Amino acid sequence: MTDEPSGPALPPLARLTTGIAGLDEVLSGGLLRGGSYLVLGEPGTGKTTLGNHVAFRHAEGGGIALYVTVLAEAHDRMLLHLRGFAFFAPELVGGGIRYLSLFDELRDRGLEAGLAALRRLVSESRATLLVIDGAGRFEDFAASRAEYRRFSAELHAQLALLGCTTLLLAQSAADTDPMHALSTHVDGIVLLEDRIVDARATRRLLVPKLRGSDSLRGHHEFAITAAGVEVYPRLESALIPARGGQRPRQRRSPLGIDGLDAALLGGVLTGSTTIVVGPPGIGKTTVGLQFVAEGAERGERGLIAGFQESPERLVAKAEGLGLGLGAHVEADRVRFLWQPSAERPLDAWVGELLGAIADHRPQRVLIDALTDVARLATVPGRLPAFTAALVGALRSRSATTLLTAEVPTVEGTGLDIPLPETSAVIDNAILLRYVEPRSRLHRLISVLRVRESGFDPGVREFTITDRGIEVDPTTDGAEAVLDDAARPPESADQDLGAAG
Repeated sequence: MTDEPSGPALPPLARLTTGIAGLDEVLSGGLLRGGSYLVLGEPGTGKTTLGNHVAFRHAEGGGIALYVTVLAEAHDRMLLHLRGFAFFAPELVGGGIRYLSLFDELRDRGLEAGLAALRRLVSESRATLLVIDGAGRFEDFAASRAEYRRFSAELHAQLALLGCTTLLLAQSAADTDPMHALSTHVDGIVLLEDRIVDARATRRLLVPKLRGSDSLRGHHEFAITAAGVEVYPRLESALIPARGGQRPRQRRSPLGIDGLDAALLGGVLTGSTTIVVGPPGIGKTTVGLQFVAEGAERGERGLIAGFQESPERLVAKAEGLGLGLGAHVEADRVRFLWQPSAERPLDAWVGELLGAIADHRPQRVLIDALTDVARLATVPGRLPAFTAALVGALRSRSATTLLTAEVPTVEGTGLDIPLPETSAVIDNAILLRYVEPRSRLHRLISVLRVRESGFDPGVREFTITDRGIEVDPTTDGAEAVLDDAARPPESADQDLGAAG
């Protein structure tokens, strides 16, 4: 038995981009030309805004778009509401994009006449995109359920023959069955949701059906902004570009903290990700600032992504520590990405982060803090998978990354260390903690883990001075502090009495 020869490779199916970058990414390049797509959602989820956004972008690119409404409503009011969006271009109305109502035709002559009118309109205008708003109301004009099903099948088939890509905007069915009767015949379905999660409103998009194409699976957050519809593909579902060829040779990247760099045998490996954990106020951000400033002194570009302190406050803090970060900011060696709002969708933030990395191409990235990143997530339990995808994305971009993470106060001599569950996917871990023997506060630092390299696990005492963090070169001071903290109070009192 011989294998049959394979035929010639089929050309890729022609695409019609939606003009909404995130949506095109979810759809793996856009809609298939000549296909029909059902956009479902409850009232207020953004169906009309999305339909108009796609139509204007299509007309802007030289295509002809028809926007047809099934309901008896004036288009003037719709256009008035659209004027606040950046995609709205009044000069395109009546030319590249035309608004029409099918209500009178359907009311007076029924579904068959309505379908004939659509065919005529598409053919005469040579439309390449048809948006039907209120498509779910076609059923109101059907004499029977059978007639409606037949109409749905013919609508899909006849518009495909005309080569016109169609968006059908319809209200979702009952909550128990969000699909619609039109869903059987269409090539793809996009579900829009608007939900409240812990008193926070979030919009989500899902593509449960897409013929002839892959799509990014699962829910993706989106927003309606002054730009129009913005879709933020979920990072875990996106393909992280792999490095081609051999893995680049790694070298050491010093953090700029002598005692800590000694424990790390010269610094962290380039391209690795390090997490610095500790309680509030112990110096995690200071470690991160020294990491970026050290790189800048070596001619490496840096990016600081923060949530709480503004860039101005961080520069002032760094100047107070003698790091000279301001000069590197002025020289554009170091940039900031500041996100003060906890209402921003998580994938919107990571999209901005990766965009800033693509633009600046930093060798060192500080994310302060992973704890704040977690607050952007609206899905419980998502952070470990998200962090793994984020680490992969940063590694693929050759960035050496330091993340800070706040944990409950770590005190005393025990080693019950509350590392975040996300730390399992991170290469290196550094712990900062407090010890308070005899009512005097001490700060201790230790390296917990370094992948692909040896390290010194000894505990060292550190202080924060006007020169930044200074770590003892040996473990002697930390050993004395830990011994003192481990001794029972009675023993300490006896020593004091004997000394007296």
